[in-house]
Amino acid sequence: MMEQEPAIKQKDYERASRLLGRLFEVDSDITEQINRCLQYYGANGFFRNLESFDFSEDVFEKLKAVRMVLFGMGEEAVPDLQKLEKPGGGAKP
Repeated sequence: MMEQEPAIKQKDYERASRLLGRLFEVDSDITEQINRCLQYYGANGFFRNLESFDFSEDVFEKLKAVRMVLFGMGEEAVPDLQKLEKPGGGAKP
């Protein structure tokens, strides 16, 4: 039974990386890089160590936003949220 778990996880990581790639509208190279990192570090390790990966600033910021949603938005997230707000108080689309 334990032998099936990595195959299930691999399939899940591949699906997650494809979905992130579509969400971020990035090319397949970035999607594959996300997939490799997910496979190697697992979802938890991947999102907790985003700063150590070589993603563009744009992709990094988007992954940080996903991390905030997945792992909760503690008080340390408030400054990041303020950066996303428009001068009128609404969030950017």
